[in-house]
Amino acid sequence: MATQAGVGRSTRRASVDAAREAAGQAAGALGGAPADLCLVYATEGHDQHAVLAELRVAFPEARISGCSAEGVIAGGVSDESEFVLAVLAVRSDALQFEAFLVPGYDTDPEAAGATLAREVAAADPGDGIGLFVFPDGVTGNCGQFLGALERALPHAIPIVGGAAGDSLEFRCTHQFGGGAVASGAVAAVLVRGRGHVEVAVSHGCEAIGLERRVTRSEGGWVHEIDGRPAWSVFREYLDGDPQDLSTEGAIYLSVGVPFPEGAAEFYEPFIVRTPMGLDATKESMFFPGGGFTGDGSIRLTRRDPARVAASARACAERIASRSSGRRPAFVIQFDCAGRGKQLFGSRVSENIVAPLRAALDPAAPWIGFHTFGEIAPIGGRTYYHNLTTALCAVYEDA
Repeated sequence: MATQAGVGRSTRRASVDAAREAAGQAAGALGGAPADLCLVYATEGHDQHAVLAELRVAFPEARISGCSAEGVIAGGVSDESEFVLAVLAVRSDALQFEAFLVPGYDTDPEAAGATLAREVAAADPGDGIGLFVFPDGVTGNCGQFLGALERALPHAIPIVGGAAGDSLEFRCTHQFGGGAVASGAVAAVLVRGRGHVEVAVSHGCEAIGLERRVTRSEGGWVHEIDGRPAWSVFREYLDGDPQDLSTEGAIYLSVGVPFPEGAAEFYEPFIVRTPMGLDATKESMFFPGGGFTGDGSIRLTRRDPARVAASARACAERIASRSSGRRPAFVIQFDCAGRGKQLFGSRVSENIVAPLRAALDPAAPWIGFHTFGEIAPIGGRTYYHNLTTALCAVYEDA
């Protein structure tokens, strides 16, 4: 195989020491060769600038990209502690990588999408096989960004990624690229060359109740559902007299945005979105990444941990079945922060990482993070998701 990849993880509290340790572990798989690509995901306890500076020393020739995260995934381990980071290092004679960092996602996501498309076009002679994107997870409308990006790209290319996070405070996230650390931006990596990308998505949520309709919304805020205050409708599906989104049971409830039946094989016919903010006075709910599009039709959905785990494993099995036993060069797992310890407690690794690795390839270099929103294509169009796993396997072709 002309592509070599390694993954490192560190729980050291000192950011420079953590980056150095994880980088050393990842570089060990390259046999002394310099890395062409370095991906890093770090929780917000770390000094993100110090992490990037140390990685530039460790991988001076590599394109470096990544973002802050609510938690990281490395090998078979999910870790949502305050001080943890994961590093993927890749060298390849078959694949090439270009990294981008586009500012202004927070203020004009459509312009950011168009700008990224132009930069990708300038770097892609036509052999692009995948585009990883890591936008700010607190600001910006990801739906608008993805629409502008897809419209302006010179040719169709799989787009997959996750929104940067913090420690569930929803205050500030960070994106890495071009030797810089930014907020309110989008980082991206173009993968080119002799290879292909396989993506599979799952959420494990089930629709409940009748179809409803968003009748008033603005930006990421949903004000009314069926002409009533949105929170008053949402709370009908919760026990007792819930006062906010932290009430018991709220983590199991979300919103499904339908798309045409049969538009994607093996996928439930709705995109899952979840509210992350509440204006109790107006009874409005905030959905990060932007509001809903289409005709406003929605279904309330509920998730069950067993169903979530089973659908995630099936997601990995689908990629394995399409790949005829070939080993991926590396795998990236974008998994919602709401599917980590909030749902599985101390058994996250056991439920949503280890089974996927076993189903796809337990020996493949495996990295990922717990996101503030997942980005993946369904039925030929790229969507922004919540409460979802997006699994991306990169293969080298002969």
